[in-house]
Amino acid sequence: MLRPSTAPTVARHGHRFLVCPDAELLRRQAAELAAGLGGASGAQVARKVFWGDEEPFPPAYWGELTTQNLFSTPTVLLLRRAEALKAEVWDRIGEGLKNAASTVLPVFCLEGAWKEGKPAVPHFLPRRALWSAAEQRKWVWQSPGLTEASLPKFLDAWAAERGLTLDPAARQALAAALPRDGLAAGLELDKIELAAGAATAGGNVITAELAALVAPHGDMEFFDFMKALSESTRSTQAAREVWARVLDDHLRPSGDKILFQLLGYVAWQARQLWMLAEGEGAKVRMRPSDKPVMTRLAQRLGRAGIARIIELTLDANLGVIGGLRRPDDALESYVADLAALMGGPGALPQSAAGRRA
Repeated sequence: MLRPSTAPTVARHGHRFLVCPDAELLRRQAAELAAGLGGASGAQVARKVFWGDEEPFPPAYWGELTTQNLFSTPTVLLLRRAEALKAEVWDRIGEGLKNAASTVLPVFCLEGAWKEGKPAVPHFLPRRALWSAAEQRKWVWQSPGLTEASLPKFLDAWAAERGLTLDPAARQALAAALPRDGLAAGLELDKIELAAGAATAGGNVITAELAALVAPHGDMEFFDFMKALSESTRSTQAAREVWARVLDDHLRPSGDKILFQLLGYVAWQARQLWMLAEGEGAKVRMRPSDKPVMTRLAQRLGRAGIARIIELTLDANLGVIGGLRRPDDALESYVADLAALMGGPGALPQSAAGRRA
């Protein structure tokens, strides 16, 4: 875990590099840095995010880096997708770090996919002083994401944070079954935690029976499924992938695996789409390169389409939780409606006609 150092530096807190392709693991690591910055007293810590792949580079970043906070509030200054920066921008950042405000902890996120076990660090960066200083002071945190080797440690940290004990058999089963994506794995573990709390006895122990609630992750990962879903009405291949995944869930003991991941993700996405449709794009936090695509989707769906997404999600969730629908039945109808709604040329599915304006 990276903690702000007390060693004398030009900037009070120094700077950090987080090298990992998994956005959820990056978020967790940044949260740990913020907790360390707040100290034992738990002082309030601000968090500001900029994007390295934004064109042109956001000029407001320089002010946040060097301007002293009026109330001396500690600030974690995140620069996401920093691997996209050109060498000259890194040189300017190196100069800016010499004058960084004492309240600011600059954090640079390198999020490219690892290749052959090696992190995606721009070839010129290790020759810069800011990288060398970070390596010397152990300010570089690196992770390839969730892999067969890293999942057991991820599970141990999750259990320790929640005061849970992992049965050895459960630990082994979860390490094999969980999807290799931080967000999707977290959603599955939330389900396990809820089930453990509902147990009549020994609710703090995760047993092999509880671990069996997570079906083994398939060849088709969650976000690939979402992409195929959005293309399924225009691509025969995408449609085959979607319905093969749905059929696969039907044949598994835990047919609700993909359903609750899907419900959580789509609920979050619907909130982002609503803000984009209402002209509040400045409040939406996402990669700048994704925002134009999402904005076009929000405009195409309009209020009626986005409201229908929310309605479908609530109906599926309440139907399963209330025992009115089986998970596999709910998944099938939910996927069919979402595919027609999100992948269509603009028209709502028949069931949505005349719903909301």
